[in-house]
Amino acid sequence: MNILRRWPFLDTPSAVDVAGERIVIRAYQIVVWVSLSLDETLPTDMLRLPAILDTGHNHNFSLRADQMTRWAGVHPDQCPKVGAILVNRLEVPLLAANLWIHRNRAGTAELLRKPVRLPIPEGVSVFPSDSASSPRVPLLGLRGLVLNGWRLAIDATWISLSNKSAKRSHAG
Repeated sequence: MNILRRWPFLDTPSAVDVAGERIVIRAYQIVVWVSLSLDETLPTDMLRLPAILDTGHNHNFSLRADQMTRWAGVHPDQCPKVGAILVNRLEVPLLAANLWIHRNRAGTAELLRKPVRLPIPEGVSVFPSDSASSPRVPLLGLRGLVLNGWRLAIDATWISLSNKSAKRSHAG
């Protein structure tokens, strides 16, 4: 199943709006729209938040606690802790949450209705809001894509992302 088809990215700085905040996106940063949920059922009122697709980020998905609450509508205290990682001598909790990637109309930034779930049993890393090590914008790392057998293609001006099994990851 194609998830992102010729998803565009820019060679100049831009900005996106999320929860009343204007977020600067740097040139060549690939913004992917995602959502978080507490279970595998797709909520009808799911909030979308931007994440930078960062192939150098060596975890699944990382964000700050305040971003999780304000942008995703999920409070970290609602999520079971499944582990922890050490980042610059800071212990960062790994919390159980479902990550959904929003699909696009080919060649455009127009989002389609039904996102696709990216299973991440290792959990999402949730940094304290005031941590100097926390990401400025949530990061989608390569690990979750690789562990799920997803394919990523990067061209000069777009990316494509697909998975092998629509039945396993696609919300009906």
